[in-house]
Amino acid sequence: MTGIPTDLSVLNEIYKIIEDRSKNKPEGSYVCALLDDPKGINKILEKVGEEATELIIAVKDGKKDEIVYETSDLLFHILVLLFESGVTPEDISAELARRHRPK
Repeated sequence: MTGIPTDLSVLNEIYKIIEDRSKNKPEGSYVCALLDDPKGINKILEKVGEEATELIIAVKDGKKDEIVYETSDLLFHILVLLFESGVTPEDISAELARRHRPK
Protein backbone atom coordinates (compact mmCIF):
# COMPACT_ATOMS: atom_id res chain seq x y z
CA MET A 1 0.00 0.00 0.00
CA THR A 2 1.50 3.32 -1.09
CA GLY A 3 -0.78 5.61 0.90
CA ILE A 4 -2.25 7.00 -2.31
CA PRO A 5 -6.05 6.72 -2.30
CA THR A 6 -7.38 4.39 -4.96
CA ASP A 7 -11.01 5.42 -4.66
CA LEU A 8 -12.46 8.38 -6.52
CA SER A 9 -12.02 10.78 -3.60
CA VAL A 10 -8.82 11.78 -5.36
CA LEU A 11 -11.02 13.61 -7.89
CA ASN A 12 -12.35 15.81 -5.09
CA GLU A 13 -8.79 16.48 -3.95
CA ILE A 14 -7.72 17.48 -7.45
CA TYR A 15 -10.78 19.73 -7.81
CA LYS A 16 -9.78 21.49 -4.58
CA ILE A 17 -6.27 21.99 -5.95
CA ILE A 18 -7.76 23.50 -9.12
CA GLU A 19 -9.82 25.88 -6.95
CA ASP A 20 -6.73 26.83 -4.98
CA ARG A 21 -4.61 27.42 -8.08
CA SER A 22 -7.33 29.61 -9.56
CA LYS A 23 -7.46 31.69 -6.39
CA ASN A 24 -3.74 31.90 -5.55
CA LYS A 25 -2.26 31.88 -9.08
CA PRO A 26 1.08 30.19 -8.34
CA GLU A 27 3.75 30.96 -10.92
CA GLY A 28 4.16 28.25 -13.54
CA SER A 29 0.83 26.57 -12.75
CA TYR A 30 -0.54 24.53 -15.65
CA VAL A 31 -4.05 24.98 -14.23
CA CYS A 32 -3.64 28.77 -14.28
CA ALA A 33 -2.32 28.60 -17.85
CA LEU A 34 -5.48 26.76 -18.89
CA LEU A 35 -7.86 29.00 -16.94
CA ASP A 36 -6.17 32.23 -18.04
CA ASP A 37 -5.57 31.31 -21.68
CA PRO A 38 -6.70 34.04 -24.11
CA LYS A 39 -8.90 31.46 -25.86
CA GLY A 40 -10.91 31.16 -22.64
CA ILE A 41 -13.08 28.08 -22.29
CA ASN A 42 -12.16 27.04 -25.83
CA LYS A 43 -8.63 26.15 -24.68
CA ILE A 44 -10.02 23.83 -22.01
CA LEU A 45 -12.46 22.32 -24.51
CA GLU A 46 -9.58 21.69 -26.93
CA LYS A 47 -7.68 19.83 -24.19
CA VAL A 48 -10.72 17.74 -23.28
CA GLY A 49 -11.18 16.83 -26.94
CA GLU A 50 -7.49 16.03 -27.36
CA GLU A 51 -7.42 13.80 -24.30
CA ALA A 52 -10.67 12.07 -25.29
CA THR A 53 -9.19 11.29 -28.71
CA GLU A 54 -6.01 9.93 -27.15
CA LEU A 55 -8.10 7.72 -24.85
CA ILE A 56 -10.11 6.39 -27.78
CA ILE A 57 -6.91 5.46 -29.61
CA ALA A 58 -5.49 3.78 -26.49
CA VAL A 59 -8.67 1.72 -26.13
CA LYS A 60 -8.64 0.83 -29.83
CA ASP A 61 -5.03 -0.33 -29.48
CA GLY A 62 -5.90 -2.33 -26.34
CA LYS A 63 -3.05 -0.89 -24.30
CA LYS A 64 -4.17 -0.94 -20.68
CA ASP A 65 -1.34 1.25 -19.36
CA GLU A 66 -2.11 3.90 -21.98
CA ILE A 67 -5.84 3.63 -21.25
CA VAL A 68 -5.14 4.35 -17.57
CA TYR A 69 -2.79 7.23 -18.43
CA GLU A 70 -5.12 8.87 -20.96
CA THR A 71 -8.19 8.39 -18.76
CA SER A 72 -6.32 10.19 -15.98
CA ASP A 73 -5.46 13.05 -18.35
CA LEU A 74 -9.07 13.26 -19.53
CA LEU A 75 -10.49 13.25 -16.00
CA PHE A 76 -8.08 16.00 -14.96
CA HIS A 77 -9.10 18.21 -17.87
CA ILE A 78 -12.77 17.46 -17.23
CA LEU A 79 -12.27 18.66 -13.65
CA VAL A 80 -10.76 21.91 -14.96
CA LEU A 81 -13.73 22.24 -17.33
CA LEU A 82 -16.20 21.61 -14.51
CA PHE A 83 -14.49 24.18 -12.31
CA GLU A 84 -14.53 26.79 -15.07
CA SER A 85 -18.22 26.03 -15.62
CA GLY A 86 -19.15 26.34 -11.95
CA VAL A 87 -19.96 22.65 -11.56
CA THR A 88 -18.60 20.68 -8.61
CA PRO A 89 -17.86 16.97 -8.24
CA GLU A 90 -20.69 16.94 -5.70
CA ASP A 91 -23.08 18.13 -8.43
CA ILE A 92 -22.01 15.21 -10.60
CA SER A 93 -22.22 12.75 -7.70
CA ALA A 94 -25.73 13.93 -6.87
CA GLU A 95 -26.85 13.49 -10.47
CA LEU A 96 -25.33 10.01 -10.71
CA ALA A 97 -27.00 9.03 -7.43
CA ARG A 98 -30.34 10.40 -8.67
CA ARG A 99 -30.05 8.30 -11.84
CA HIS A 100 -29.33 5.12 -9.94
CA ARG A 101 -31.98 5.31 -7.23
CA PRO A 102 -34.43 2.45 -7.31
CA LYS A 103 -37.67 3.51 -8.98
